[in-house]
Amino acid sequence: MTRDWREYNEELVKRGEFYLSPDFLDSWDEELERMNGDKVGRPYEYPESFIQFAALWYEFFHLPYRQLEGALRKLGELLPELKVADYTRLYRR
Repeated sequence: MTRDWREYNEELVKRGEFYLSPDFLDSWDEELERMNGDKVGRPYEYPESFIQFAALWYEFFHLPYRQLEGALRKLGELLPELKVADYTRLYRR
């Protein structure tokens, strides 16, 4: 069995890109409008794609919710358009 190590290594690198991809920021407002369109009661403040991004970090890095909030705050310093949720909101969603 031969293996293309260059290709294999590149696949592993791309896996890491997936965990750190802030693509959800591109459609933040549109997704919130869609989610809140027919909603009764308090509107959502964070799109589902952001919650999924946070959940991925929660599982992958094994972070408790308060530490997850801290990591997302730090990411928010690098990406000013990111609105960071507090740990209780992350837990409830």
